[in-house]
Amino acid sequence: MVEIFESYWWLLFPLGFFIAAGWGSFMRYKRTQAKIDLIKSYTAAGKEPPAELLASLDSDNTHRHEYHTSGDESGGSPGGGHVFLVVLFTGLAGVFAYTGYAGLLGGATREMYFISMVLGVLAVAFLFSGLFSRRRRND
Repeated sequence: MVEIFESYWWLLFPLGFFIAAGWGSFMRYKRTQAKIDLIKSYTAAGKEPPAELLASLDSDNTHRHEYHTSGDESGGSPGGGHVFLVVLFTGLAGVFAYTGYAGLLGGATREMYFISMVLGVLAVAFLFSGLFSRRRRND
């Protein structure tokens, strides 16, 4: 079992992302279900549900991901999710590059450099995405 973990430890990252995405989908489902139950209680009482409640059901379906929020919804600056992702992936790339440089995992220096390069490319991609989406919103 130890050999399997030593060979495939990196699979914990995609597995963690899949679990997080599944949890996010489940929580989105529960929020939508709670809104539908609230609408049912309004209709059972013979009242008209508020327009904001009905609009919130439509807005849940239009958002692709929760990290793609605008400044109006999150209260922060536009592209704030991209800034977080750039910092996150840059930090992870630095950690893996240092791990490879210092040889903390024995002979896995090439693998650490490769992972660092992939994370660095992701950081640059999110940086450009944030810059160009901000410019497009301002036009």
